[in-house]
Amino acid sequence: MRATVSQDYRGLVEAMRSGQLDFAWLSPVSYVDAHRDAGAEVVLKSVRGAGPYYWSAFIVRADSKYKTIKDLEGASIAWIDPTSAAGYTYPKATLVTQGIDADKFFSRQTFAGGHDAAVLSVLNGSVDVAATFSNNTKGTSGSWTQTLKDPNQMKQIRVVGYSKPIPGDTLSVRKAYQSSCAEVATKVKNAVIAMRYFAKTKMLLTKLYRIDYMIPALDKDYDSVRDAQRLAAGK
Repeated sequence: MRATVSQDYRGLVEAMRSGQLDFAWLSPVSYVDAHRDAGAEVVLKSVRGAGPYYWSAFIVRADSKYKTIKDLEGASIAWIDPTSAAGYTYPKATLVTQGIDADKFFSRQTFAGGHDAAVLSVLNGSVDVAATFSNNTKGTSGSWTQTLKDPNQMKQIRVVGYSKPIPGDTLSVRKAYQSSCAEVATKVKNAVIAMRYFAKTKMLLTKLYRIDYMIPALDKDYDSVRDAQRLAAGK
């Protein structure tokens, strides 16, 4: 096997579609796209802390006047990327379910390109609010606690609202490969599952992906992502 690093998730989807890639670490939105466009099948999903899911959080400075999502009217917001579940799809869907049209609601919308950049843009006042990932709904663990190492800076970030739970990131396989090389696909699946039981490999998962371990997953686990995509797109 040969490992490669892609600059973006769309590149991974295209590589799977063309048969150049057999396995890929895909975000929830990218998996749904790859399943539709490239015949990808989810094998495993990630677990962080509370379980095999996470959330999108709307974060502001702690000294901000904003207290709830509804209070954000007229604010400037930083999304992460159009393909980000926590940084765009789910928070946008959350707004739609509350009857909010982001294009009319916010005074300015930008894409930060990364969760760390979004956190810093809120901290330094470049934007009023950012949509980013959270590991729980207590406001104690998320992109801001991973980006900001100084506890005093962490305290300067506050959450004003959360999305519905988002299913974890995936290890996915190209369906044609899974069919033709079932034994290898099973060995890869079992090896990744077993990483949680050994200190070095468990640490590797945490270091590379900031996850605790991975568990078996089914395509239907990502139906909520499809629902969020439709809402975010206004369909």
